[in-house]
Amino acid sequence: MEINNISKILEIEREEYIKNKVKEYIKQGFSKSEAINKANQSWRAYIGSKIQDIIYKILEDLLKDTELKLTTDKILASKNLTEELDKVKRLIAVNYGEYLFLPDADIIVYKVKDNEVKIIAIISVKNSFRERGFETTYWKLKLKESPVTSHIKVFLATPDKDNEISYKCPNGRPRKMRIILEYELDGIYFLKDDFEETEKVKHFEKIVEDILRISNEI
Repeated sequence: MEINNISKILEIEREEYIKNKVKEYIKQGFSKSEAINKANQSWRAYIGSKIQDIIYKILEDLLKDTELKLTTDKILASKNLTEELDKVKRLIAVNYGEYLFLPDADIIVYKVKDNEVKIIAIISVKNSFRERGFETTYWKLKLKESPVTSHIKVFLATPDKDNEISYKCPNGRPRKMRIILEYELDGIYFLKDDFEETEKVKHFEKIVEDILRISNEI
């Protein structure tokens, strides 16, 4: 799948998905309006996981000839982890007194050097920002609080399907959410072509060279 076409492909898939789900719910006895609402809710749950899987596979392919490795917070939530993945989990955990929680870490990039696990970056994947828009910035700030996790780069990857952070407001000012995300995070990477690019806001294709650069510095 070409990176440039992900947003368009997902939109086509959305139309087909919604249409099929509406038919399915109507057959189950729901009214048309209820079926549409349920279909949209189902799509939101589905698309978040779908985009994460797509990005994971793209990164896996692009990094296959490097020393870098990938995992996800879903994998780390397992009770039967290898020793290596258990170390990864401990090295990204956020301390809340007697409790430890994993951050919003859809994809984790790390390497093993001299038998030591080193976390390079955490990539948060978002389809849109209407819900939990600042969740990623919260975790970035929490990671910065500890000397164990403060070096971890936190990136955001998104198709931004509703153009919520891609462009400035009509008055020419950057949107509030864009300002905060760009200021707090280490990089924002769009899975589409039409957006305002800055030093920290780039096309998704550039995430690999940034990850490799950071890895070489560690």
